[in-house]
This record gives sequence, structure tokens and C-alpha cells, in this order.
Amino acid sequence: MSEQTTQGNQISAVEVQQYPEHFEARVTGKVEHRVGDGPSEEIPVGTSMKVDTAIASYVLSWLDPNDQQPETAYLAKREFEHYVEVGALEVSV
Repeated sequence: MSEQTTQGNQISAVEVQQYPEHFEARVTGKVEHRVGDGPSEEIPVGTSMKVDTAIASYVLSWLDPNDQQPETAYLAKREFEHYVEVGALEVSV
């Protein structure tokens, strides 16, 4: 996040978009997402996914390796970026 001076010397936070609107990522460590109000589920290591940028989150889409069914998860931007920083997600842009 960066700060920006506006008219009247007010300071506001401006989100800096780190990734493009659409890109790909691969799970290389422990990555969890919450399914509705239920418990967290882990996305299997090695899973390749498409990632779409939303306003406050990233939308992850992949095929379940067990049954080849499509899966979708949402991660808050800061949570996603944390997984990238710790090496649990590898991004390809």
C-alpha cells in the first residue's frame, strides 16, 4: 500500500495492484481456503490454477486432481500475497 496526498493535505491509502487481471499460479506449499462458513481446506501441492483479480480478493480456479471436477476459491489479496511471500504459491504472469 502507498500513501497519496490529496487536496487539503489529506492522506489516503491506495492499493497497489501487484498482479495483472488474469494470471496463473502453482501451489508449492501449504495453501488453505475456507469453504463457505465451514472449515479451511488445503489445496494440494502441485495444483496449477488460473487466477482472476477481483476488487479485494483473488479468484482461484483449478481441476480437482482426484475427480477432475472444477474447483473455485477466493483468497483476500493480502492472504494470497502472503502465500506468495512465504513460497507456498508460485506466480506466473
